[in-house]
Amino acid sequence: MLIFSFMTLMADAARVIEIRLRMMALGKSTPAEMFLMVSEKMNAMEEAKAIIARGGNPSLVIENYQKIVAANVARLSGTQNV
Repeated sequence: MLIFSFMTLMADAARVIEIRLRMMALGKSTPAEMFLMVSEKMNAMEEAKAIIARGGNPSLVIENYQKIVAANVARLSGTQNV
């Protein structure tokens, strides 16, 4: 089941990358979005290290990343519940 979760995460991450690249190409990206993109990656990596350091299962890392990526898809595509 871990492989399915990983593949789903990869597909969702590719969607976020595509949205962000399209925003940049259209001149709709902002410095704040670029900062958010980098800071999210750094925070997610720290969270992953903490999960592993506490003896957590790698599936917990994938679940954490899935939540982050899903929130990005919703926010960037305008489907976020407000």
